[in-house]
Amino acid sequence: MSSYVNFTQEEIDRAAHTDIKSFLEAKGEKLEPSGSEWMWAANHSVKIRGHVFCDHSNDDKGTAIDFLCTFYNCRFSEAVLTLLGDDYNGIELRRDTAPPPGRKPFVLPQKSRNMQRIYAYLMQERKIDQDIISFFVHNRSLYESCKTHNAVFVGYDAAGIAKAAHEKGTLSDRPYRRDVPGSSKDYFFNYRGDSDRLYVFEAPIDLMSFICLNKSKDWQRHSYISLGGLSDRALARLLSEHPNIRHLVFCLDNDYNATNQDGSPAPNHGQVAAKQFCHDYGQKGYDTSALLPEKKDWNEILKENN
Repeated sequence: MSSYVNFTQEEIDRAAHTDIKSFLEAKGEKLEPSGSEWMWAANHSVKIRGHVFCDHSNDDKGTAIDFLCTFYNCRFSEAVLTLLGDDYNGIELRRDTAPPPGRKPFVLPQKSRNMQRIYAYLMQERKIDQDIISFFVHNRSLYESCKTHNAVFVGYDAAGIAKAAHEKGTLSDRPYRRDVPGSSKDYFFNYRGDSDRLYVFEAPIDLMSFICLNKSKDWQRHSYISLGGLSDRALARLLSEHPNIRHLVFCLDNDYNATNQDGSPAPNHGQVAAKQFCHDYGQKGYDTSALLPEKKDWNEILKENN
Protein backbone atom coordinates (compact mmCIF):
# COMPACT_ATOMS: atom_id res chain seq x y z
CA MET A 1 0.00 0.00 0.00
CA SER A 2 1.12 3.59 -0.66
CA SER A 3 2.03 5.67 2.37
CA TYR A 4 0.64 9.12 1.66
CA VAL A 5 1.90 11.78 4.04
CA ASN A 6 -0.91 14.10 5.11
CA PHE A 7 0.88 17.36 5.85
CA THR A 8 -1.11 20.16 7.40
CA GLN A 9 -1.68 23.23 5.24
CA GLU A 10 0.47 25.20 7.67
CA GLU A 11 3.37 22.78 7.14
CA ILE A 12 3.00 22.97 3.37
CA ASP A 13 2.90 26.79 3.52
CA ARG A 14 6.00 26.88 5.71
CA ALA A 15 7.94 24.62 3.37
CA ALA A 16 6.73 26.45 0.27
CA HIS A 17 7.89 29.81 1.66
CA THR A 18 11.49 28.71 2.17
CA ASP A 19 13.89 31.19 0.59
CA ILE A 20 15.21 29.31 -2.47
CA LYS A 21 18.49 31.22 -2.45
CA SER A 22 19.25 30.01 1.07
CA PHE A 23 18.58 26.41 0.01
CA LEU A 24 20.85 26.65 -3.04
CA GLU A 25 23.62 28.29 -1.02
CA ALA A 26 23.37 25.46 1.52
CA LYS A 27 24.02 23.06 -1.36
CA GLY A 28 27.07 25.05 -2.46
CA GLU A 29 25.38 26.52 -5.53
CA LYS A 30 26.26 29.98 -6.82
CA LEU A 31 23.80 32.77 -7.57
CA GLU A 32 24.29 36.06 -9.35
CA PRO A 33 22.32 39.29 -8.85
CA SER A 34 19.90 40.08 -11.66
CA GLY A 35 18.04 43.30 -10.97
CA SER A 36 15.69 42.68 -8.05
CA GLU A 37 16.11 38.90 -8.48
CA TRP A 38 18.83 36.27 -8.32
CA MET A 39 20.00 34.21 -11.28
CA TRP A 40 21.05 30.60 -10.72
CA ALA A 41 24.61 30.28 -12.04
CA ALA A 42 24.03 26.64 -13.04
CA ASN A 43 20.97 27.58 -15.13
CA HIS A 44 20.80 31.19 -16.28
CA SER A 45 17.18 30.87 -17.41
CA VAL A 46 16.09 30.40 -13.77
CA LYS A 47 15.41 33.59 -11.79
CA ILE A 48 14.66 33.55 -8.07
CA ARG A 49 12.93 36.00 -5.79
CA GLY A 50 12.40 34.87 -2.21
CA HIS A 51 10.41 31.64 -2.20
CA VAL A 52 9.39 31.71 -5.87
CA PHE A 53 11.22 30.94 -9.10
CA CYS A 54 10.60 31.35 -12.81
CA ASP A 55 12.30 29.33 -15.52
CA HIS A 56 12.21 31.69 -18.49
CA SER A 57 13.13 28.90 -20.92
CA ASN A 58 9.69 27.32 -20.56
CA ASP A 59 7.75 29.74 -18.31
CA ASP A 60 7.66 27.25 -15.43
CA LYS A 61 6.94 28.96 -12.11
CA GLY A 62 6.47 27.81 -8.56
CA THR A 63 7.40 27.83 -4.90
CA ALA A 64 10.36 26.27 -3.10
CA ILE A 65 8.53 22.93 -3.07
CA ASP A 66 8.07 23.04 -6.83
CA PHE A 67 11.73 24.02 -7.22
CA LEU A 68 12.97 20.88 -5.45
CA CYS A 69 10.54 18.66 -7.36
CA THR A 70 11.51 20.21 -10.72
CA PHE A 71 15.27 20.56 -10.44
CA TYR A 72 16.21 17.94 -7.85
CA ASN A 73 13.74 15.19 -8.77
CA CYS A 74 12.24 15.23 -5.28
CA ARG A 75 8.91 13.65 -4.52
CA PHE A 76 6.44 16.10 -2.99
CA SER A 77 6.67 14.55 0.47
CA GLU A 78 10.47 14.48 0.29
CA ALA A 79 10.58 18.15 -0.74
CA VAL A 80 8.27 19.24 2.08
CA LEU A 81 10.20 17.26 4.70
CA THR A 82 13.49 18.71 3.47
CA LEU A 83 12.22 22.28 3.57
CA LEU A 84 10.50 21.96 6.94
CA GLY A 85 13.90 21.62 8.60
CA ASP A 86 15.54 24.67 10.13
CA ASP A 87 18.77 23.97 8.27
CA TYR A 88 20.24 22.02 5.39
CA ASN A 89 23.73 20.54 5.72
CA GLY A 90 24.08 22.63 8.88
CA ILE A 91 23.30 25.90 7.07
CA GLU A 92 20.20 27.82 8.14
CA LEU A 93 17.24 27.88 5.78
CA ARG A 94 15.50 31.25 5.70
CA ARG A 95 11.78 31.82 5.22
CA ASP A 96 10.38 34.42 2.89
CA THR A 97 9.15 37.32 5.02
CA ALA A 98 6.20 37.92 2.70
CA PRO A 99 3.00 36.65 4.36
CA PRO A 100 1.58 33.47 2.79
CA PRO A 101 -1.15 34.39 0.31
CA GLY A 102 -4.63 33.10 0.99
CA ARG A 103 -5.48 30.03 -1.01
CA LYS A 104 -7.45 31.06 -4.06
CA PRO A 105 -10.74 29.27 -4.64
CA PHE A 106 -10.57 26.75 -7.46
CA VAL A 107 -12.79 27.75 -10.36
CA LEU A 108 -12.68 26.03 -13.73
CA PRO A 109 -12.28 28.43 -16.70
CA GLN A 110 -15.51 29.02 -18.56
CA LYS A 111 -16.09 26.60 -21.44
CA SER A 112 -16.20 27.66 -25.05
CA ARG A 113 -19.35 26.87 -26.99
CA ASN A 114 -17.31 24.67 -29.33
CA MET A 115 -14.04 22.77 -29.28
CA GLN A 116 -12.76 23.70 -32.74
CA ARG A 117 -9.48 25.25 -31.58
CA ILE A 118 -8.36 22.37 -29.36
CA TYR A 119 -9.33 19.74 -31.93
CA ALA A 120 -7.34 21.58 -34.60
CA TYR A 121 -4.32 22.01 -32.32
CA LEU A 122 -4.26 18.49 -30.93
CA MET A 123 -4.94 16.79 -34.27
CA GLN A 124 -2.82 18.95 -36.59
CA GLU A 125 0.06 20.04 -34.34
CA ARG A 126 0.22 17.10 -31.92
CA LYS A 127 -1.19 14.34 -34.18
CA ILE A 128 -3.55 13.07 -31.47
CA ASP A 129 -6.29 10.83 -32.88
CA GLN A 130 -9.73 12.44 -33.02
CA ASP A 131 -11.40 9.56 -31.18
CA ILE A 132 -8.94 9.86 -28.28
CA ILE A 133 -9.59 13.60 -28.01
CA SER A 134 -13.35 12.97 -28.11
CA PHE A 135 -13.05 10.31 -25.41
CA PHE A 136 -11.54 12.76 -22.91
CA VAL A 137 -13.91 15.54 -24.00
CA HIS A 138 -16.91 13.31 -23.37
CA ASN A 139 -15.74 12.27 -19.91
CA ARG A 140 -15.25 15.98 -19.02
CA SER A 141 -11.46 15.74 -18.60
CA LEU A 142 -10.72 18.02 -21.57
CA TYR A 143 -12.36 21.11 -23.01
CA GLU A 144 -11.65 24.48 -24.65
CA SER A 145 -11.71 27.64 -22.54
CA CYS A 146 -13.98 30.46 -23.66
CA LYS A 147 -11.77 33.55 -23.43
CA THR A 148 -8.32 32.20 -24.35
CA HIS A 149 -9.27 29.04 -26.29
CA ASN A 150 -6.70 27.07 -24.34
CA ALA A 151 -6.92 23.32 -23.89
CA VAL A 152 -8.00 22.67 -20.29
CA PHE A 153 -7.04 19.31 -18.76
CA VAL A 154 -9.10 18.57 -15.64
CA GLY A 155 -8.25 16.33 -12.68
CA TYR A 156 -11.09 14.77 -10.64
CA ASP A 157 -11.17 13.03 -7.29
CA ALA A 158 -12.66 9.57 -6.74
CA ALA A 159 -16.12 11.13 -6.29
CA GLY A 160 -15.94 12.84 -9.70
CA ILE A 161 -15.41 16.35 -8.31
CA ALA A 162 -12.99 18.60 -10.22
CA LYS A 163 -10.02 19.44 -8.01
CA ALA A 164 -7.40 20.73 -10.46
CA ALA A 165 -6.93 21.91 -14.02
CA HIS A 166 -4.01 22.68 -16.31
CA GLU A 167 -4.22 25.04 -19.30
CA LYS A 168 -2.16 24.55 -22.47
CA GLY A 169 -2.09 27.19 -25.18
CA THR A 170 -3.23 26.21 -28.68
CA LEU A 171 -1.13 28.74 -30.61
CA SER A 172 2.12 27.13 -31.73
CA ASP A 173 3.93 30.50 -31.95
CA ARG A 174 2.91 31.48 -28.40
CA PRO A 175 3.78 28.66 -26.00
CA TYR A 176 1.66 28.89 -22.87
CA ARG A 177 0.86 26.63 -19.94
CA ARG A 178 -0.22 27.08 -16.35
CA ASP A 179 -2.11 25.40 -13.55
CA VAL A 180 -5.47 27.05 -12.88
CA PRO A 181 -5.23 29.04 -9.60
CA GLY A 182 -6.48 27.09 -6.61
CA SER A 183 -5.72 23.70 -8.19
CA SER A 184 -4.86 20.98 -5.69
CA LYS A 185 -1.49 19.33 -6.28
CA ASP A 186 -3.10 16.10 -5.05
CA TYR A 187 -4.91 15.72 -8.38
CA PHE A 188 -4.07 15.96 -12.05
CA PHE A 189 -5.34 14.79 -15.43
CA ASN A 190 -6.00 11.04 -15.32
CA TYR A 191 -8.16 8.15 -16.45
CA ARG A 192 -8.99 5.15 -14.26
CA GLY A 193 -9.74 1.74 -15.73
CA ASP A 194 -10.54 -1.46 -13.83
CA SER A 195 -7.26 -3.37 -14.25
CA ASP A 196 -4.39 -3.33 -11.74
CA ARG A 197 -2.04 -1.46 -14.12
CA LEU A 198 -1.31 2.29 -14.03
CA TYR A 199 0.78 4.18 -16.60
CA VAL A 200 2.47 7.34 -15.29
CA PHE A 201 3.41 10.37 -17.44
CA GLU A 202 4.74 13.88 -16.95
CA ALA A 203 2.24 15.75 -19.18
CA PRO A 204 -1.32 15.19 -20.47
CA ILE A 205 -0.34 15.31 -24.14
CA ASP A 206 2.23 12.56 -23.61
CA LEU A 207 -0.44 10.48 -21.89
CA MET A 208 -2.78 10.90 -24.85
CA SER A 209 0.06 10.25 -27.33
CA PHE A 210 0.93 6.96 -25.61
CA ILE A 211 -2.69 5.86 -25.82
CA CYS A 212 -2.75 6.68 -29.54
CA LEU A 213 0.34 4.52 -30.04
CA ASN A 214 -1.18 1.64 -28.05
CA LYS A 215 -4.95 1.98 -28.42
CA SER A 216 -5.30 -1.34 -30.25
CA LYS A 217 -4.37 -3.10 -26.98
CA ASP A 218 -7.65 -2.58 -25.09
CA TRP A 219 -6.27 0.59 -23.53
CA GLN A 220 -9.43 1.54 -21.59
CA ARG A 221 -8.95 -1.38 -19.17
CA HIS A 222 -5.90 0.30 -17.65
CA SER A 223 -5.36 3.54 -15.70
CA TYR A 224 -3.30 6.56 -16.71
CA ILE A 225 -2.11 9.66 -14.86
CA SER A 226 -0.16 12.79 -15.69
CA LEU A 227 1.91 14.16 -12.81
CA GLY A 228 2.24 17.69 -14.18
CA GLY A 229 6.02 17.34 -13.80
CA LEU A 230 8.05 14.99 -11.64
CA SER A 231 6.33 15.34 -8.27
CA ASP A 232 4.52 12.16 -7.22
CA ARG A 233 1.93 13.89 -5.04
CA ALA A 234 -0.96 13.19 -7.43
CA LEU A 235 0.26 9.62 -7.91
CA ALA A 236 0.34 8.95 -4.17
CA ARG A 237 -3.19 10.29 -3.78
CA LEU A 238 -4.60 8.21 -6.65
CA LEU A 239 -3.00 5.04 -5.26
CA SER A 240 -4.42 5.73 -1.81
CA GLU A 241 -7.91 5.87 -3.34
CA HIS A 242 -7.50 2.85 -5.64
CA PRO A 243 -5.88 -0.05 -3.75
CA ASN A 244 -6.59 -2.43 -6.66
CA ILE A 245 -3.69 -0.88 -8.62
CA ARG A 246 -0.56 -2.98 -8.11
CA HIS A 247 1.58 -2.51 -11.24
CA LEU A 248 3.10 0.89 -12.05
CA VAL A 249 4.72 1.71 -15.40
CA PHE A 250 6.68 4.99 -15.38
CA CYS A 251 6.57 6.43 -18.91
CA LEU A 252 8.47 9.66 -18.26
CA ASP A 253 10.33 11.90 -20.70
CA ASN A 254 13.70 10.77 -22.04
CA ASP A 255 15.94 13.85 -21.83
CA TYR A 256 18.82 11.95 -23.40
CA ASN A 257 20.24 14.92 -25.33
CA ALA A 258 19.69 17.71 -22.80
CA THR A 259 22.62 20.07 -22.20
CA ASN A 260 23.56 22.65 -19.58
CA GLN A 261 24.21 26.32 -20.34
CA ASP A 262 27.93 25.56 -20.89
CA GLY A 263 27.16 22.80 -23.39
CA SER A 264 27.98 19.93 -21.05
CA PRO A 265 25.54 16.98 -20.82
CA ALA A 266 22.68 17.60 -18.39
CA PRO A 267 21.19 14.88 -16.18
CA ASN A 268 18.47 12.79 -17.79
CA HIS A 269 15.80 13.86 -15.31
CA GLY A 270 13.15 11.49 -16.63
CA GLN A 271 15.49 8.51 -16.43
CA VAL A 272 16.67 9.45 -12.94
CA ALA A 273 13.11 10.03 -11.71
CA ALA A 274 11.82 6.77 -13.23
CA LYS A 275 14.60 4.81 -11.52
CA GLN A 276 13.87 6.50 -8.19
CA PHE A 277 10.12 5.98 -8.49
CA CYS A 278 10.62 2.31 -9.35
CA HIS A 279 12.77 1.90 -6.26
CA ASP A 280 10.50 3.85 -3.90
CA TYR A 281 7.23 2.26 -4.96
CA GLY A 282 8.84 -1.15 -5.25
CA GLN A 283 9.74 -0.78 -1.59
CA LYS A 284 6.05 -0.18 -0.89
CA GLY A 285 5.07 -3.48 -2.49
CA TYR A 286 4.16 -2.35 -6.00
CA ASP A 287 5.33 -4.12 -9.15
CA THR A 288 7.20 -1.35 -10.99
CA SER A 289 8.84 -0.86 -14.38
CA ALA A 290 10.09 2.03 -16.51
CA LEU A 291 9.19 2.54 -20.16
CA LEU A 292 10.96 5.59 -21.57
CA PRO A 293 10.38 6.75 -25.17
CA GLU A 294 13.19 6.42 -27.70
CA LYS A 295 12.84 10.14 -28.42
CA LYS A 296 12.41 13.03 -25.98
CA ASP A 297 8.77 12.22 -25.23
CA TRP A 298 5.85 10.15 -26.45
CA ASN A 299 4.41 12.94 -28.56
CA GLU A 300 7.65 13.16 -30.55
CA ILE A 301 7.27 9.48 -31.42
CA LEU A 302 3.61 9.92 -32.34
CA LYS A 303 4.41 12.85 -34.64
CA GLU A 304 7.18 10.86 -36.34
CA ASN A 305 4.76 8.00 -36.99
CA ASN A 306 2.24 10.27 -38.71
